[in-house]
Amino acid sequence: MERSDELTLCRRIASGERHLFAQIIDAYSGMVAGAIASQGVESADVEDLAQVALVNVYKGIAGFRGDAKLSSWIYRIALNVARGHLKRQAAKPLTASVEEALESGRQPVDARDTADQRTIRNRALAQAMNQLPARQRTCLGLYYFEELSYEEIAEAMSLNLNTVRTLIRRGKQRLAEILDPSALDD
Repeated sequence: MERSDELTLCRRIASGERHLFAQIIDAYSGMVAGAIASQGVESADVEDLAQVALVNVYKGIAGFRGDAKLSSWIYRIALNVARGHLKRQAAKPLTASVEEALESGRQPVDARDTADQRTIRNRALAQAMNQLPARQRTCLGLYYFEELSYEEIAEAMSLNLNTVRTLIRRGKQRLAEILDPSALDD
């Protein structure tokens, strides 16, 4: 869709043609869910957060200026929703069983299989991803979570193919430096 068409669609939705928002949902709901998942959000929460993001898109549609692509604007909203969720999750205390195990210096029973352990790993990954520069984080998210090829990422981000390769390589190297390998063990 051309930028002028995107802007026209957004203006029509903002002026009251609500039924047209279904076009945005159809076109971007998968990208929104993928963007949220790429931030390390638990899979059980992705759908709910995608709905929150799309509601935020609807509420803010009148503010879309058309300076950037509509998909970029929606992607940013989805990332903000995911980051807000992760910040709220990080502020929650760990469950008692994991806290007790960590305090006593022993591993929780079947730690690899517990939801608490998955949450800890997902938080560690999300926190590490948030420490990456934005372009590295976005490239890694598109590559690993959206499963886009390097060529597709280059096109989507308007970057040179070699730049994408470098961003992904450096992002992986930086993640390896940040993360404790045991935080991601399967």
